[in-house]
Amino acid sequence: MSKPEFYSKYYPDTPLMKGWPFRIRSLGYNRYAPHAKFPSGVHPDDHLFSWESGRVLPTVTLVHVVRGKGSFRSDHSGILPMTRNSVLFVYPQTRHAYCPDKKTGWDDQWVELDPEYALPLMKREGVTPSEPIKTLDAAPRLSQLFQELFDLSRVETFGVEQELAAGAYRILAHILVLWQSSAPRAQQFAAVERMRQYLLTDLAHTPSVALAARQAGLSVSRLRFLFKLATGLSPKQFQLEARISRAERLLAQSLIPVGEIAEQTGFESVYHFSRQFKRMRGVSPLNYRGRLVSRYK
Repeated sequence: MSKPEFYSKYYPDTPLMKGWPFRIRSLGYNRYAPHAKFPSGVHPDDHLFSWESGRVLPTVTLVHVVRGKGSFRSDHSGILPMTRNSVLFVYPQTRHAYCPDKKTGWDDQWVELDPEYALPLMKREGVTPSEPIKTLDAAPRLSQLFQELFDLSRVETFGVEQELAAGAYRILAHILVLWQSSAPRAQQFAAVERMRQYLLTDLAHTPSVALAARQAGLSVSRLRFLFKLATGLSPKQFQLEARISRAERLLAQSLIPVGEIAEQTGFESVYHFSRQFKRMRGVSPLNYRGRLVSRYK
């Protein structure tokens, strides 16, 4: 039998991380050959488990099976299969266990996070304790992100734990995007994103929603609905907000006359620009600029 390969690091509380808004608690990978002993490796007592005993952790653990297959069980889900490219969310305060199939073994990689910020995002994207596993078509970027995290964890420099926490949340974000990639709203996102980019790059003109909908194979009402779902605004409101936001930056960062700013941001007149700016920001463009000037004198 081949000896398994293991890598793991654990990150307890330290004064340096006090008050940091999100935390990484552990990371690592396992390479179990067929018929290898499970579990193996060196882990803290509170992380040790067997298939029979299971374990309960106060954290969220993300597990990605890179090769092989196995099983997962928890109080909420029962026993579920895990195959190559399966992604598993292990919930906090839930007794659980997982292990590779003896005939195939498996390679897996994991990262463990504090639950405070992870759980609301998981709930938002439809991950549940009873259905915590999804098998992805392919995940080359996910493996790359894990490798970058492991490489960084080997660097012993000041502040590396903060960078590791950021890397762990990149992995969480990427997994949640992949989790939703087969949903209808994700498949139609390209049309919404094209529309959004059109609106941001050409503030002087509003592209035809009908044309964008036709190109995407959607009805106008459907595209408007998806756009508002993604941005919270209609296309017209979104572009107006983008125009006013750009005007704010120009007023704050330049000495360009208000009339020229109105023209650059696609308003038909200074009067129309000033009226919209005051309606949305509560002050006129001149007063907005004046307040900034007096504040920094």
